Amino acid sequence: MTNNRASLYVRLSRQAADTNLSLDGMTADLRELCQREGLTEVALRVDDGLSGGYRDRPAFAEWIADARTGRANVLLTWHVDRLTREGLNVAAQLLDVVEGKDPATGRQISRPVRLLDIKGLDSNHGETFRLRFVLQAEIARAERERMRERSKAAHRRIAQAGRYRGGFTPYGYKAAPAPDGKGQTLVIEPREAEAIRECVDRVLSGHTLGRVSRWLNDQGHTPRRTTEWSRRGLLHVLTGDAILGRVSRGGKPVRDADGVILAPFPAIVTEAESAGLKAACNPAGPRTTPMGRQPSRLLSGLLSCFSCRATLTVVRRNGRTAAYRCMSRGVGKTCEAAVSVGAKVIEDHITARYLKAVGQMPMMREHIITEGVDELAAVDAEIADVMAQVATRATPALFEQLTALQSQREALDGKAPEQRVEIVDTGRTVAQWWEDAHIDDRRDALAEAFALLEVSPGKPGSRIFDPARLRVEQTS
Repeated sequence: MTNNRASLYVRLSRQAADTNLSLDGMTADLRELCQREGLTEVALRVDDGLSGGYRDRPAFAEWIADARTGRANVLLTWHVDRLTREGLNVAAQLLDVVEGKDPATGRQISRPVRLLDIKGLDSNHGETFRLRFVLQAEIARAERERMRERSKAAHRRIAQAGRYRGGFTPYGYKAAPAPDGKGQTLVIEPREAEAIRECVDRVLSGHTLGRVSRWLNDQGHTPRRTTEWSRRGLLHVLTGDAILGRVSRGGKPVRDADGVILAPFPAIVTEAESAGLKAACNPAGPRTTPMGRQPSRLLSGLLSCFSCRATLTVVRRNGRTAAYRCMSRGVGKTCEAAVSVGAKVIEDHITARYLKAVGQMPMMREHIITEGVDELAAVDAEIADVMAQVATRATPALFEQLTALQSQREALDGKAPEQRVEIVDTGRTVAQWWEDAHIDDRRDALAEAFALLEVSPGKPGSRIFDPARLRVEQTS
């Protein structure tokens, strides 16, 4: 078996610093090096768009395996920073590969291989190679850290200037020219923002995310990335930082040099409302509300049988139209006369009765006002200030102050936000609201208006609903 079998490795990340490189260019350079060294290419391993800060890159693992299994006895790379940006951690791992050693025991387990790059690095150069290789690996690690810091600083500068970097626009906002004429900023998209505020009131009032999602879809509010709203998508919007006017990076809010969270865009909800939403949605805790499955009909769960008082069930049999029916006998219970009534006729009757009574009245709705997180925000600001001081002078007094503030924050974080209800006029009548209201909301209105809707048997074969069959008790 010849000793000139070479496995080539190239990597190109998506960082701006790599724009002067190309996969094709690096591959061509390596193949030219192969020709100069009299080597035969047996494999080309390519990691496209992957960071050198992680070692679990598929092609990188295959490249190392080529040496471990004996497929190749020469490893070629364009430069050390193409192999790793972790510094000494991975440099030691690669030296074990070159020397054929077991990383756990240090014992020889395979034949040594030769490592080359186009910059003149060659493992045949002995101690000079080791020193140069380790030094270059550490330089690559340091450069990666500098790139990350530059990127963070750029995000901060853009956010502080109120600039929008482009890409995905969060729901509730739209891009617009910045006031100073430099680049773009985000402004509130009125219809979407109003939908978010309505969702806030509904969730804080106790509605499930599933029910609120149905309302959004029914009203024609379309999310950005999918065709309709889901519980997961709504949760992401309501508990995210975007509706607070903040900029996020890597799932965390961007902070300024003093640790203060930047909010360069107009907020749709308040800090208090955001805290209330996170408590109400409680994505990580136990479920305290039902799933919120949509009722099958307008009067589902609202009608009862005059005889056994059982709740009527919606049934549809043998292709007939839907009906509400007492099912007591079917489950072994006693009922003198099982009641059945066509769904549409009784729904139309009760709707007409309801709107006749209250249709011209002004439609009022609850607006939930959430308070009680101002102190929490103040403690967060103090913690950020102390953290900034610790970064420059880490004194025992500052650490003691930070510990006290963190304990204070934990105590405040455990308190639920205070809420109060304000009744506001929607500017519409009840009849106008009813026209485009979702079935969940219509059903709630009827449940609030009527304490009892009891149905008695009708005449056999009659297709007309007799109002005398319905016993009604209104809520006080």
